Amino acid sequence: MNSFMMKKNRVYYIIIIVLLVIAGYLIFSQRWGTIRKELRDFAVEDTASVTKIFMVDKANQHVTLVRENSRWTVNRKYTARKDAIDILLKTLNRIDIKAPVPKAAFENVVKNMAAQSVKVEIYQGKDQPSKTLYVGGSTQDQTGTYVMLENSSTPFVCHIPGFSGYLTTRFFINETDWRDRSICHYRFNDIASITLVSGNDPDKSFTIINSGNNQFRLLTYPGKKDIRHFDTLAVKDYIASSRRLAFEYITHMSRQQVDSVLEFEPVQTIILEDVNKKQTVIKTFYRPNKGLIDTNGELYPYDADRMFAQINNNKEIVVIQYLTFNSLFRIIDDFEK
Repeated sequence: MNSFMMKKNRVYYIIIIVLLVIAGYLIFSQRWGTIRKELRDFAVEDTASVTKIFMVDKANQHVTLVRENSRWTVNRKYTARKDAIDILLKTLNRIDIKAPVPKAAFENVVKNMAAQSVKVEIYQGKDQPSKTLYVGGSTQDQTGTYVMLENSSTPFVCHIPGFSGYLTTRFFINETDWRDRSICHYRFNDIASITLVSGNDPDKSFTIINSGNNQFRLLTYPGKKDIRHFDTLAVKDYIASSRRLAFEYITHMSRQQVDSVLEFEPVQTIILEDVNKKQTVIKTFYRPNKGLIDTNGELYPYDADRMFAQINNNKEIVVIQYLTFNSLFRIIDDFEK
């Protein structure tokens, strides 16, 4: 009898769940069924076909992201940040309506979007955009974002299902914020050699050669004299630490200030060469201390956290962190066995 009752209850539970699913579907369909599809069709289904994204704000600041041979660029000048591009494409793919704009707030939302929204044009291989969105600010609880399609006068509260937050910050305009910050991104066996030239102590400079098959050489620089006995594990750790290097952009320095930094002799020059003979050259320079003191209350002579750097003799300088680069700031004695 108990077994029969348990089976009977299980059937009831299944029927209730099915009815709830059907009811939810009908409610959802009725909720959005009265709104024309062209007014609520926000998502881009095939983001792999997106070739260009143009964004402009009400101050006429704008940025153009272009896909060229699977590589994204910023304003056709710089490599774009992969993480930011991926987030933007996922946002365009998953964006959905959360709710209509309440009647009481409708007029204010429209006015605010007319003054502060970002226009987003999405191109999919053609000269004309396949979709154009206007992305406004967030709802008061910051769990939704006001978005409107072009040729529509009806904004909606949009979100990404499963994500708690607003989407406005993903549609930023600043060119520098879109630029890739990586200096290099190698696999271990892609690195053929690393040379470090020490400006402070040239005799401590060195070159490491990765010959493959777990074979390495350590040479003096510039004499290129082989060091016969060295710590192979230390050399391998050094190569591994150079695989991924990144920097920070500077936007507030004048051309004169940049030139004044580049007039100095580099503290270190790091030359990475890959198996295709392509070189990446990093020159480092001390950065002025901005008030940081040591444990004795004395000012550090230079910034203790960051340095200036020049990448591949570019006319701009960037900032690098000791936290990232300290493992590369070595002298040849560090590899003695």
